[in-house]
Amino acid sequence: MVIGLTGGIGCGKSAAAACFAKAGFLVVDTDRLARQVLEAADIVPRLQARWGKACLGQDGRPDRRWIATKVFQDLGELAFLEGLIHPEVARLRRLAVANQSRHHVVEIPLLFEKNLTDGFDAIVCVASSKETRRARLLDRGLSVDDINRRINSQLPLSEKVKRSEFVLWNDGELDFLQAQVTQLIARLTSR
Repeated sequence: MVIGLTGGIGCGKSAAAACFAKAGFLVVDTDRLARQVLEAADIVPRLQARWGKACLGQDGRPDRRWIATKVFQDLGELAFLEGLIHPEVARLRRLAVANQSRHHVVEIPLLFEKNLTDGFDAIVCVASSKETRRARLLDRGLSVDDINRRINSQLPLSEKVKRSEFVLWNDGELDFLQAQVTQLIARLTSR
């Protein structure tokens, strides 16, 4: 079984993915794959050619915070970055779930935005209140402007909830989220 896991920024997709991992699922984190691709030897020169040395840290690796600020302020720059990274992330994702003897959960924040719903046995959305999301993002060190830009760059959470087959509510304790995941897995494996 391969589950597509999505949700809005700050909703707790990674926490939900960890709950699936605890139940024996292999987790494929497409954000982690994107970070890996971003630092690939053939990508770094293309970033530097587009944005200059400012996009690199002192260690010569891409400065993800600088890049995030750049692309979330300019849709053209976001399209450039996604054009570089997304095809390779898609290839790596397909490779990661090729072992069909195991269950997988694939965490994809932009699952609906990028029309990546094919190939999943179920689509699950992690949702939480606006207040909880914003508090989590502030705790991560994002500014209010950064939070607004990132939330506005995604499909509204209400739309993600509507398009998903299942929804996990993540406003409470981790034990509550784990209980929801356990119930969902039982339901999915019994169909």
